[in-house]
Amino acid sequence: MSWDSRQRAMLAEMGFRLPAPPVEVPAEPAPGPVAAAPVVAPPAPLAPAPVRPPAAPVPTPAAAPVPAAAPSAVPAALAGLDLDALRAAVLDGRACGACEHRSHLFGRGALPRADWLVVTDAPTEADEAAGQLFVAEAGRLLERMVLAAGQRLAGDAPTAFVTPLVPGRAPRGRPPQAHELEAGEAQLARLAELLQPRLVLAIGPLAARRLTGLPDPLGRLRGRVHAWRGLPLVVTYAPSYLLRSPADKAGAWDDLRLALASRPA
Repeated sequence: MSWDSRQRAMLAEMGFRLPAPPVEVPAEPAPGPVAAAPVVAPPAPLAPAPVRPPAAPVPTPAAAPVPAAAPSAVPAALAGLDLDALRAAVLDGRACGACEHRSHLFGRGALPRADWLVVTDAPTEADEAAGQLFVAEAGRLLERMVLAAGQRLAGDAPTAFVTPLVPGRAPRGRPPQAHELEAGEAQLARLAELLQPRLVLAIGPLAARRLTGLPDPLGRLRGRVHAWRGLPLVVTYAPSYLLRSPADKAGAWDDLRLALASRPA
């Protein structure tokens, strides 16, 4: 796959090192006519070897299909909400039911339509303090990752929208409870109905396991295309993890390439 100069610059900022583009070598001129080789008489035919019956083929087990996550029904309280009403319901906690989160974040990026829907784990303490997802270096890395894949989270014409699976951070950073995950996915389902994305990118283990419906570690969920509510779903690492483990940036780039190849035309 070839990349233009802009994409190469963005990949360099993300820490990827692509090989230099190949240098075209001019083709050598066609050789002149070659003298015909002398005709040699063929050897005498050998006696045919005895024919043995073919061995019975060994059946190859079929690969197990990857199950799609069961879609969560959009509650009646969310089904009729437009974007402004959904945002208000998420921010004041009405979309989360009995959640105990102190504050809620809705997301940022392309509205009212998005080509990519990027779903993250729950907001961090820094996100909560800033009132915005992916602040500081993690946010800048996420924007460079998305931009290298041809999408934009910011600027004059953003094409991707990033939102947390669970809109708020639980007290003392405890893991989200089952009813909070259910409410968060229901809110996400209504958001997807409104934004009409062509692809969902789940970053982080919580979002990956919830949207795929599989309990596997994130490393085993990567490298294949899942499905969520009829949309192609690709899983990758969270930017905060990549900042701690830069050696895995190459794997994250492979995930983004898979997402590009999986997006419907």
